Amino acid sequence: MTPYKHFKCNQCGSDLDYAIGLHSLKCVSCGQVDPIEAEPLDQYLAHDYKQAISELSFFDPQTVSHELKCENCGANFTMPQNVHSEECPYCDLNVVVPVDHERHLSPDGVIPFEIQQQQAEAAFKKWLHGLWFAPTALKRKAIQAQAIQGSYMPLWAFDAQVESDYTGQRGDNYYTTVRVPTRVNGKTVMQNKTVVKIRWRHKSGRVFNQFDDVVVMGSYTLPLKFQNFLSRWDLFKTKEYNEKYLSGFRSELYQISLPDGFKLAKEVMYRTIRQTVRRDIGGDHQRIHSIDSVYHAVGYKLLLAPMWISAFNYKKKSFRYVINGQNGKAYGERPWSIYKIVGAVLLLAMIVGSIYVFSQQ
Repeated sequence: MTPYKHFKCNQCGSDLDYAIGLHSLKCVSCGQVDPIEAEPLDQYLAHDYKQAISELSFFDPQTVSHELKCENCGANFTMPQNVHSEECPYCDLNVVVPVDHERHLSPDGVIPFEIQQQQAEAAFKKWLHGLWFAPTALKRKAIQAQAIQGSYMPLWAFDAQVESDYTGQRGDNYYTTVRVPTRVNGKTVMQNKTVVKIRWRHKSGRVFNQFDDVVVMGSYTLPLKFQNFLSRWDLFKTKEYNEKYLSGFRSELYQISLPDGFKLAKEVMYRTIRQTVRRDIGGDHQRIHSIDSVYHAVGYKLLLAPMWISAFNYKKKSFRYVINGQNGKAYGERPWSIYKIVGAVLLLAMIVGSIYVFSQQ
């Protein structure tokens, strides 16, 4: 059986859950409060990436299932794969399994929940009602497929210094006059017209970027298309990892390996690198032919981030959504109304056509 921890009240023996916003455990029965002693995570903390890779005996995390015996009711049960904090399905005892012996890399910090469940549910409804080009019946017929669940999900945060050599072209606008046929009073006449042309020339160089805390997902539970939304956190509020923050919530082990996490981070960094290259090329237009980047001083840390996760059903399809447990912002999969999209395109075409006809007259 897997060893685990649970937190009980010294006054009445009931469960202690993490009290959102109080940085404390709170008894579910008598209300006794037990403050959590956790220091803010050092913002300069970063483990050496190359050293970690050389010391890991495997890159891909192994699937983990915990077999447990509940000390409260005596039942045997198995946690879902890659979950290390959950409730006993028979008596709701809060159970937290230490992660040290399950992964070579343990969490460095935890971003505590600040958004209550009621706030998360309200944020979802607001998001649902604000969707553009959604079916009209969505707001009436969307059915919550499962209860919203508070979960801590793993995130990787990477630092890096990047030197990038590039080749490309710089385009500068210049103006010239050409003779063009023009209709005047029903007749075609030749008139001068000033037009803009582009003068291209080769450009190459080197740019430098420094990245701090590029956040990427560490789990496959949510689709990777949620990546951009799930990278927005106030990391200054991160606390040193303490298992007490997990009490009463589900928490997952990382499923995306450290090297794969760095690949995701490189994709995020690449967008910034391209912007830097464009600025270095200058001019009115830029063409980028190649970028060759070298990554120095790569560091990382593993964090647990708070999310309220659920799904809703619409027309026999399930759509997942998530609410950021720190700031209450919502994001998710959603249905689209083809009729509204086609209508908007036709309306835009009519407006553009009207403007063109007016300009010709």
